[in-house]
Amino acid sequence: MALSATFRTTCSRLSSIPAQNPFTFGVGISCVKTCFSDILVQKAVERREKIDWKRNMAFGCFGFFYLGMVQYGLYVTAFGRLFPNASKFAAKSLNQKIKDTKGMMQVGMQVFLDQCIHHPFMYFPAFYCTKELVMSEKPDLMNALSTYGENMKDDLVALWKIWVPAMALNFSFMPMYARIPFAAGVSLIWTCILSSMRGGDVIHENDIAGGAVTGATLNLMKEGLTDLFQSPVDLDKNLAHFSISASGVDRPGWVALLSRVVAEDGGNVTHSKMVRLGEDFIILMHVAVPPEKRRKLIKALAQNKELKPLNIQTSQLSRRSTGKFEQPCLGLRIHSIGEDRPGILASLSEAIAEKGMSIENVSTEIRMGKNGRRKFIIDMECTSSSQWDRDGISEATEDLSRLKDDLQLDVIDVRITNVQAK
Repeated sequence: MALSATFRTTCSRLSSIPAQNPFTFGVGISCVKTCFSDILVQKAVERREKIDWKRNMAFGCFGFFYLGMVQYGLYVTAFGRLFPNASKFAAKSLNQKIKDTKGMMQVGMQVFLDQCIHHPFMYFPAFYCTKELVMSEKPDLMNALSTYGENMKDDLVALWKIWVPAMALNFSFMPMYARIPFAAGVSLIWTCILSSMRGGDVIHENDIAGGAVTGATLNLMKEGLTDLFQSPVDLDKNLAHFSISASGVDRPGWVALLSRVVAEDGGNVTHSKMVRLGEDFIILMHVAVPPEKRRKLIKALAQNKELKPLNIQTSQLSRRSTGKFEQPCLGLRIHSIGEDRPGILASLSEAIAEKGMSIENVSTEIRMGKNGRRKFIIDMECTSSSQWDRDGISEATEDLSRLKDDLQLDVIDVRITNVQAK
């Protein structure tokens, strides 16, 4: 009994620390969180053998002074004075909060001031400058602010998707002393998820460093939620697979007619590309079907009189045999945009081949730019069965990125999607 009472007393004293020392606790939590987040990024994402403690301490200082002291002054001191009933509103029950229209409006005002004034004009400039000082060999603060100006729209959209609901919860339910720890907790969760999904991504270490929610990190997060291109021929082992290629004079209803015939005989269309080129309509699609229905479906396609003008051709597809190919260890997604000219695709695919990589999926298209000029767009997914170390990945990425100048491209973005540790 005595031990139980001592334990309860100790827990009670520990739980009272944040309320009794809100400033010290909030600043300390922010500092520790920021240091831990950077260690997580260095070890889990960049896979450094040794931690860069100088960089870690720099981010720790940012967490101590800005995320801790400055934001405490804003969220607790300033907002406490601007909205004197904020702490009382947070202490109310949910039913009471719903009936308190004025209190909910004050929560909305706090979120607005934080997300539309504080973050755009204070937090992000400070964050970009800190990252420039930490990550660059020759820091240029004006260049950092210029980069923020270019990224501002994407950064704010990404920020609001995460932090508007998070801070609405913070200002609605957290007591004043818990506002800074709550924000630190949300930020740490974001960094943990990003680190686990982008493990080994040495290409975007500068984007991920610091763990902030920006347009770049949100895109990386979305990208991590989808797997690299997977062939349904390899995935659906219990089905028969074949491809359909067709072309004929364009008319309304071709897609509806062909897909209906496929569906009625038990087929399922997965990957497909259908496009009008001049007066012709071109179709390429993959169909998966139960083995016992394959012949019936192919026969139905061949004998359908309405589909005759499309000159349909079918080809059986087989899975790769185990042992006759090597599993990919690394995957890249490449996106490029440039003024249309002959040889862009050839040069890019040759560069991929020189790196020993295999193209799994590629699509190209022409779009008209705002200046009336034609833009050639390439989206490519590539894999390599070789295990590359950190330097090898960085070198390959730099070589591919140099194609932007060589081919006079507007954009070339190389993103890592999957790495197995060496």
